[in-house]
Amino acid sequence: MSDKVKNVVVTISFLFVIISLLIVNLIKEDILISLAERRKLQQFPKFSVEELFNGGFFEKFEKYAMDQFIQRETFRNLKINIDMNVLKKQDYNNIYEYDEKLIEQIYPLNEKSIENMTQKMNEINQKYLDQTNKVYYTIVPDKNYFIDNRHLKLDYAKLQHIMEENLNWAEYINIVDCLDLSCYYATDSHWKQERLEKVVDRIARYMDLKIEGNYEEKKVVDFKGVYAGQFPMEVGNDEIRILTNEVIDSCTVYNYEANKTTPIYDMAKINAPDKYDIYLSGAVPLLTIENPNGNQDKELIVFRDSYGSSLVPLLVEEYCHITVIDTRYIFPKILGQYVEFENKDVIFIYSTLLINNSVSLK
Repeated sequence: MSDKVKNVVVTISFLFVIISLLIVNLIKEDILISLAERRKLQQFPKFSVEELFNGGFFEKFEKYAMDQFIQRETFRNLKINIDMNVLKKQDYNNIYEYDEKLIEQIYPLNEKSIENMTQKMNEINQKYLDQTNKVYYTIVPDKNYFIDNRHLKLDYAKLQHIMEENLNWAEYINIVDCLDLSCYYATDSHWKQERLEKVVDRIARYMDLKIEGNYEEKKVVDFKGVYAGQFPMEVGNDEIRILTNEVIDSCTVYNYEANKTTPIYDMAKINAPDKYDIYLSGAVPLLTIENPNGNQDKELIVFRDSYGSSLVPLLVEEYCHITVIDTRYIFPKILGQYVEFENKDVIFIYSTLLINNSVSLK
């Protein structure tokens, strides 16, 4: 076969593959959600003359084409295997494997984000809190903190210094030494509720709480965390376990957004894409917890991110009423319409993942 014929065959074969992929991608049904990545996939963009000329249409179409490409998950797995096993990269999109756990490399320290976080907290303090409140805050370390120095990590001493310097009206509860890598899920960023006993003891000591605990530990469901979708290699399952007792079982939770009442552990979330939502129904702007067995003179207000979802149930024992607020989803300036702050204990529970990237706060 002559070189000319070979070139023609190769060209025709290449065009056939490209045209075939184009046709298959055009006729296949679009996927709405990536369960592995826990996000909505880009749908075919609406056409308008304005979007066409300002470039918006083509930008959205490019995202659509990448999100809806046929066998996308297969190609994602192929790419990461080449990156990690052939090219010997240390991480994939800042996620790496260490001791059979998936870790996100959080780095560098974002001082502007920390200042934004403390500014938001200061605004809440100035608007709602006074001498009748006992106010505390704690910082939840990310998994990367517990890894050896071969991996880049945040300057925790500097982070704590900035927070303490800007939040002199609140008492800092340092819980870092109450945790280690085993306290976190292998495939997810969050901590395990069943490993928070030392954290609860530390917080209770600072806040002068009497928490007996006496929990019964129950396995609820297997799950794969958020990193398992972002790092598409075969990894084992984690387990959602809950700690419960008569006090927790007697509590009711009112969800203002959904306008419904649930138990502390929302078992309807067993089939949700993110099974960590079993704890206090997941990402919710405003909740109130009623504890009929709590001290009728004690109430608590918690400002939190998702880490607080599994910690708050372990703090309810002494309080009759607990308000749980996530200001990623509700504007602090309207909280006065829903929350009475006077004579309440207040604690801010934020992870370094949010503190170092606080742009999502209202």
